[in-house]
Amino acid sequence: MTSEEIHDLRERAQRLFNTVEFLEANGLDTSNLQVSSADRKAVHGVFTDSPVADPKQVNTPVRAMMLKALLDEYDFDVIRNAQQLRSYIKLKLLELSASNQEKTQLKALDMLGKLSDVGAFVERIEVNVTHRTTEELENELARKLTAYMGDIIDVDSKDIPASYDPLPTAPAVEVIDLDAELGDIILDDGHIDE
Repeated sequence: MTSEEIHDLRERAQRLFNTVEFLEANGLDTSNLQVSSADRKAVHGVFTDSPVADPKQVNTPVRAMMLKALLDEYDFDVIRNAQQLRSYIKLKLLELSASNQEKTQLKALDMLGKLSDVGAFVERIEVNVTHRTTEELENELARKLTAYMGDIIDVDSKDIPASYDPLPTAPAVEVIDLDAELGDIILDDGHIDE
């Protein structure tokens, strides 16, 4: 079974088991339910992904509880086996680190250092967060702006009318006629651009 199929089977078994729990809460007595060989065969077939097994055969409280128990045991075995495998790998790497060959020692030590619980080669980035009030941030910004731009002057905003033209009142601005200043432009074909 693939991990996706196990996941789907687990979800279906959980829904079935939730139904059994609901039925128990509403009066179903599961203490005297008998497990038949047909129940065992159907549940084991679904659990082992037998080609003749139909997941829809897990349709009784007994079968739902059996399938849930098998999946829980499978999870426990997987965890236990993964822990055993990690321990075996660590022990084997420790043995190899004591090898007579320098290359083997170095590789074993490198791999041991990369194990998550050892973490000898993990780069750590430290992040410090300093919480400050809005007023403190505004004051710091004002200090920095003063250092680069001189004194900061607070100004009040004014509404500007839509017809306002600042050009005639702007100091040191002279309005010129570009055509008069630049003259006529002669194009490549000899014509004058007007």
